[in-house]
Amino acid sequence: MAYIDKIKSGKKTFYYLGKTIRLGPDKWKKIRIKLGEKEPTKEEIKKKLIELKLEEYKVYNQDYISADKLEIIDDFKEVYANHLQEIPKTIAEKEESDFIIRFTYNSNAIEGNRLSLRDTFLIIKEKQIPSGAPPKDYNEAVNGREALDFIKTYKDKLTIEFIEKINFILTKNTGVIYPGRVRFFPVKIEGTDFTPPEPSKVKPLLLNMIDFYYANKRKLHPFILACLIHAQFVEIHPFEDCNGRTGRTLMNWVLMQANYPKLFIPVKIRSKYYEAIDIHNTKNFKGYCEKMFEVIIDQLKL
Repeated sequence: MAYIDKIKSGKKTFYYLGKTIRLGPDKWKKIRIKLGEKEPTKEEIKKKLIELKLEEYKVYNQDYISADKLEIIDDFKEVYANHLQEIPKTIAEKEESDFIIRFTYNSNAIEGNRLSLRDTFLIIKEKQIPSGAPPKDYNEAVNGREALDFIKTYKDKLTIEFIEKINFILTKNTGVIYPGRVRFFPVKIEGTDFTPPEPSKVKPLLLNMIDFYYANKRKLHPFILACLIHAQFVEIHPFEDCNGRTGRTLMNWVLMQANYPKLFIPVKIRSKYYEAIDIHNTKNFKGYCEKMFEVIIDQLKL
């Protein structure tokens, strides 16, 4: 929690906006922003709180992404929140519907779904079956919408059962043998040399991922945390199928918990997205987060 410090220097008194943050179990750091010689107004404090937040970002997130990029994401959040307050509820509902369609289309297309954006619109919004739409592709579109609806209404904690439910919804009626069930068999990922962990390690690694989320949800910037949870999940590859789609849905759940706007990965730059995942697999976490920022930057049009 931020506070105001008054510090004397000779005959003068200076005001500072400060905050003490935890670096470890027994390690703390005080960060401060100079306010000046006069007692600050509420408006001045509000502006300086943004600077203080950036200083905090530098401390906690310097190993992942630069503070100026996090500022862009925060500006996007603020502008979008103001936008929602200025438009009628009916328009906000249309924009949310449009996001669901675009997220579902892009997330499915990354994995080879053959439906177009228009087809996905007809299925989700108009409840029509496009001519020639394969049943599996159609069901993946329906499932994508249902998964987003589910995470919007889910009010409990991050658990393996919650993740299993997301995967179950996404894989319904798509030919998956073990929908929503953590795998008990080895898997290979096509098109990469990376080998997911053996079955006996999957649940322990998922629990480690969940612990990581709760240990860092008040430290790491929500964008960084969402990206890292997504990559950890995809690296664990805990399900028979739909790991990418489950991971991207989970990424948005993390953003939503911190009241940040949802994002999608555009299919047109999926090669850059795959490159980001490969970078994470080499344990280059900063390179991964920087690349993920590149992947979503076009959505942050302020």
